[in-house]
Amino acid sequence: MKAFLSLAAVFVLGVSVAWPAEPPKPSSQSPRQKLARKSPAGRAAAKPAPRNPLLPSDTSSPRATLASFLQASNELYELAKAPERGKDFASKLLPPTERILDCLDLSELPNELRDSVGVKSAVYLKEILDRIELPPDDQIPGNKEIQGTDTQPAMVRWRIPGTRLTIIRLEKGLHRGEWRFSPETVRRAALLYSAAKTLPYRAKGASVSPGFLELYTALTKKQPRLSADTSSPRGTLTLFINATNEIYESIRSAKYINRGDPKFAPKVMRIFGCLDLSEIPDYYREDYAAEATVCLKEVLDRITLPPAEQIPGPEEIEAADGGEPLTHWQVPNVRITIVRMQEGPRKGEYLFSSGTIKRAPGLYERLKKMPYRTEGRPVSKGLHDWWLCSPGHPTIARWVDSLPVWFRHRFYTLAVWQWMGLIATTILAGAIMVVAYRVGRVRGALTRRHSLLRYWLSMLFAVIAMCVPLVYKRFIWECLTIRGTTLYAINFAADMVFLLAVIVVVLGATSRLADSVVAMSATRLRGVDVHLIRILCRAFGLAAAAVIFLEGGRYLGLPITTLLASAGIGGLAIALSAQGMIKGLFGTVTILLDKPYSVGERIIVKGQDGIVEEIGLRSTKLREFLTNHLISIPNDQMADAEIQNIGKRKHIRRMTDLHIPLDTPREKIEKAVAAIRAVLENHEGMDPDYPPRVYFNDFNPDSFNIRIMYWYTPPDLWSYLEFTEKVNFEIFRAFEEQGIQFSLPLRHTYWKHDDQQGPLDVRLLRTETNSPPQVFDTNAPDPQPPPGDGEGA
Repeated sequence: MKAFLSLAAVFVLGVSVAWPAEPPKPSSQSPRQKLARKSPAGRAAAKPAPRNPLLPSDTSSPRATLASFLQASNELYELAKAPERGKDFASKLLPPTERILDCLDLSELPNELRDSVGVKSAVYLKEILDRIELPPDDQIPGNKEIQGTDTQPAMVRWRIPGTRLTIIRLEKGLHRGEWRFSPETVRRAALLYSAAKTLPYRAKGASVSPGFLELYTALTKKQPRLSADTSSPRGTLTLFINATNEIYESIRSAKYINRGDPKFAPKVMRIFGCLDLSEIPDYYREDYAAEATVCLKEVLDRITLPPAEQIPGPEEIEAADGGEPLTHWQVPNVRITIVRMQEGPRKGEYLFSSGTIKRAPGLYERLKKMPYRTEGRPVSKGLHDWWLCSPGHPTIARWVDSLPVWFRHRFYTLAVWQWMGLIATTILAGAIMVVAYRVGRVRGALTRRHSLLRYWLSMLFAVIAMCVPLVYKRFIWECLTIRGTTLYAINFAADMVFLLAVIVVVLGATSRLADSVVAMSATRLRGVDVHLIRILCRAFGLAAAAVIFLEGGRYLGLPITTLLASAGIGGLAIALSAQGMIKGLFGTVTILLDKPYSVGERIIVKGQDGIVEEIGLRSTKLREFLTNHLISIPNDQMADAEIQNIGKRKHIRRMTDLHIPLDTPREKIEKAVAAIRAVLENHEGMDPDYPPRVYFNDFNPDSFNIRIMYWYTPPDLWSYLEFTEKVNFEIFRAFEEQGIQFSLPLRHTYWKHDDQQGPLDVRLLRTETNSPPQVFDTNAPDPQPPPGDGEGA
């Protein structure tokens, strides 16, 4: 029960400076009644004697505390209602205020709230005491009555008869032994006042202060601020209702929403400042906030709101539960909750909860058939209907008014004229994007190799296409005023298209950046470095696109963990289905780091001889040296293959063998070697570090072998071939002059014509120097020896 009463006290503390309660009607008193006083407390309250402003209240007993409280409250009341207030007005209010606080036990309040909450509670207590019958002075315990006897302990608590107002004796602390209104009485003062405010002011006894609460509220009232006053549930609710009514009145007068009005945007921001939109995705946060505002206002206009004093204000929010902050407050009989933000940039403010924002459209659907309330704060009738279908531009508003009535009939939450405008706008926006993208692509391909400036200017078409979804969204919202689920779907689709367009622009920009760096005359880099720049720029573009995708997904309301998980699963699927591409990518990195060849160099790899034209992300392209065929070899194979980089050789080496017949005399062999050396001595293109080498190096089965080696610089193939031809002719000429023959391979084929099996035995009988050898078949009959020669050779 005690916990319930404490919670109830939190809900009904205080009266807001921005939402004053209805002033109670004070009962009229005759002059005789005003002069009638039946107790010392009444006489002390009616005729306060001049006293030292620094003298504290007398709190030595319940009687003294009650008399001091009434006297100080009446003194404060008289000063507050004085028509003339000088510069020292604040200083005059300070002594009675301090004496009032002397009568209250504020030990359960935070130090920073004791003055404001204490005085406000004192005002509530005074309003209660002015409505109840106080006991005579002799029935209030004084200094004698509170003393204990042998049979009865000393008094520590006294309750005003017929009430829950209690005065207790302080048992510890600096003010030990004093009598003050108990902390529970101070905390429940607002709740007790809400129960007693319907009672009339008493007509006799101690003097009353009619309208003290209203006077105090008016005295402490602050000027309204432009920003949302979200320091308490009362301020948040008051500001939300007032700002919404202001916008409603301006709309009714103009018949459309005038966003060009300089006062419109601050009002909207004040309304949105009352809402906790932290759980609403960014891409439709503003639109949903508008819908939630309209639905909440429609609901609040149909229910009975609690009195102002039952809504916690800035002075009472810290007073509940022994100083613990009030965490939330709910509008009675409806699921509309105002909560205290526990973290983030708006920590400590009171806002309509995120759950309330999400439930607002559903609450309105359930309560929209209820009639508008006729009492209390102004209502905005038909606000939701206007929000759904009223034009957002004066020209469109006039055009819609000129259309037949059936154009304003609604189908699937949209009027006919809205459907027509939506379809036409969507087709036009799509056509503009497609045309701009295609024109930009064609212009970029035409100007890529001719003009960097024009190549960059072709990006403007992609930028135009990227901006189309933003203009489309703005037109749909402001001019067509499409709302609700249809608007959210349109915004999501438009934002998704915009996100993809941004990724296209980023990739295009990084590609142009790479081409610009490569093409600049000041950065004439080697081929591999050029392609390294291209790959780095493309990698940077892909990384930027990934970041944009993740941020765009978060903006569209997709959790970042879901995006990362999706990216991981998608990456795994891509990796499994594109292993070759990934292997090629790693091969490309290996080639770029190891640099076995460069663009423009001639290489021999995997039996292909060609000039490197391009090192791509996946493959290397070779232009075949002689056939001019374009050959693509995957980079993963290039990274593992044996590559002969002909383009990096310092010279061209020739190594050949000359065969001299076996019957050539030794003297001619020596002359042949000397002739060849003479031809190559200090030859054209000779590198001093690599002189020519000529040696009689081997005896072949059918010839004598002369090994020739020389190196030609620079390694120009065609110059080398011309020089080689010249050397060959010089050697030929020298051999002819010396009578030296070249030995050529000699092959004879023999056929056996009979059917007998067996090997073919071939014997060389005799050869002359200039005649071919004679060959005989051993399986044939023995031939007759030549005349005059009796032995075979």
